[in-house]
Amino acid sequence: MIHRMLNTIGLGVLGIDPITAVYMMSMRLRGEGKSRITLFSLSFAGSTILVGTVLAASMGAAAADALQSILPDDGSRFWAIAELAVSIIILIWVAKRVFAGPKREEKQPREIVRGSALGHVVMGFVFAVTSFTDPTFYAVMLIGGESRSVVTATLLLVLWFVVSQCLAMVVYVAVQCNRLDALAARLDEWKARNLESFDLVLHGVLIVVAILLTADATAYWLTGGYLL
Repeated sequence: MIHRMLNTIGLGVLGIDPITAVYMMSMRLRGEGKSRITLFSLSFAGSTILVGTVLAASMGAAAADALQSILPDDGSRFWAIAELAVSIIILIWVAKRVFAGPKREEKQPREIVRGSALGHVVMGFVFAVTSFTDPTFYAVMLIGGESRSVVTATLLLVLWFVVSQCLAMVVYVAVQCNRLDALAARLDEWKARNLESFDLVLHGVLIVVAILLTADATAYWLTGGYLL
């Protein structure tokens, strides 16, 4: 169980989603009440965890076996091609970020638009649907399915949701405690001081990853075996 939990936490970190947090902040800035934000949050969390649990309980184990039989083995050339493709994508993305000009931020007037309670429930389900396109969601679902326990699958999906939506939870707590403006001010302050350094570190790490992937793929083509 501990091994499954650690894997789930790692997958949650990989699947961290800032979009939901931004949307919740925009809801508050539009004048939505705390109860409406709570409705959205409960709908999003409930739909994601419920659907994931049902899928894990009904077909998770079978899907895991099928996936294992479809994927290439560790020594396949498929992984070398995939590594080269990923390294190229990373380098192109970094190049675009480095050489692109600064973006102008246009300030939009704040609007007060309050939606219906049903609309927020539906929007929570729509956000849950976007989770179904996240590979980490399916990975956790398969881990839960392999356990062949509905309780374990549910707990793992809850853990994944908490980790992957940690930013949204911070925003939710700030809204409920009337601290959203203070949080936004701190984020702006941090961005002004550290964004350039963060970008440099991020670009450096991605370039190192691209180099390692390229070296690993090259070693396969030259020697028939992978370095990593």
